[in-house]
Amino acid sequence: MKAAKYALKLASVSGAELVAICVVQIPEYIEDNTRAVLRNELVGKSEATLAEVEKLANDSKVKFSSKVLETSGSIATTICTYSAIEKVELVILGTRPNTSSLTKMMLGSVASGVAGNAECPVLVVR
Repeated sequence: MKAAKYALKLASVSGAELVAICVVQIPEYIEDNTRAVLRNELVGKSEATLAEVEKLANDSKVKFSSKVLETSGSIATTICTYSAIEKVELVILGTRPNTSSLTKMMLGSVASGVAGNAECPVLVVR
């Protein structure tokens, strides 16, 4: 949510539109019923998060839209592909607090992948 608040501040002062996305990663190799349950749960959580950001955007008078994207592959690649297709001018994303060396390595992988591969500038909020 911290990254969303930074994005809202930047959009507010620059008059830009904020497009918020959540990427849901669903493995291809799981059973269909399990995949459906997982998809429903993850999409539901993503939509709830995006609704919170939308409320903040409305309070800030920032033009806002949102989308939940689904992938069975890399979340970072999905973000980079979306930002290239939509001609995004700036990607802003957050990282989660690190609790262990393994967590640091895993949770930093999306931010690192986007920062290293996006066609536009990337702002990572800690």
